[in-house]
Amino acid sequence: MDGTPGQVEGVQRWHAAVAHTADVGVRATAPDPGGLLEEAATALAELSADVSHAKHLRAQEIEVRADDLAALTFAWLNELVGLADALGEALVEARVERLDASPDGWLARGKATFAAYDAQVQPRQQVKAATFHRLKVARQPDGWNLEAYFDV
Repeated sequence: MDGTPGQVEGVQRWHAAVAHTADVGVRATAPDPGGLLEEAATALAELSADVSHAKHLRAQEIEVRADDLAALTFAWLNELVGLADALGEALVEARVERLDASPDGWLARGKATFAAYDAQVQPRQQVKAATFHRLKVARQPDGWNLEAYFDV
């Protein structure tokens, strides 16, 4: 990713599940917004299925636009949920190839990878959608952080 807005050098990427009564949440950190979208996608993939031994992968181009980074995160996650549902396959990962911020809003382009459910790819939780409930995306001195919740 060339010229990614807001990259913070030396920040480690990570993500974790967050307990919630009706939904399931995730937190993620990355040095830049593109990495943050990728970490959120990885967290979504891990919540949805065991893809650690996935084979026969299928790549799908994705593009989402939004007015701000929080709305872009919401759109990105819901695009991934929708594609997995439409394909009837498990999300394995998503990569941001282009991320642009302009006065008109944000644009993210990338590729999502999916795998068919089989003996090596087992479902975990059926994620129905990302929600705006407690959705937070913020730049911190140590990088970019997000908290997002999914309807399951």
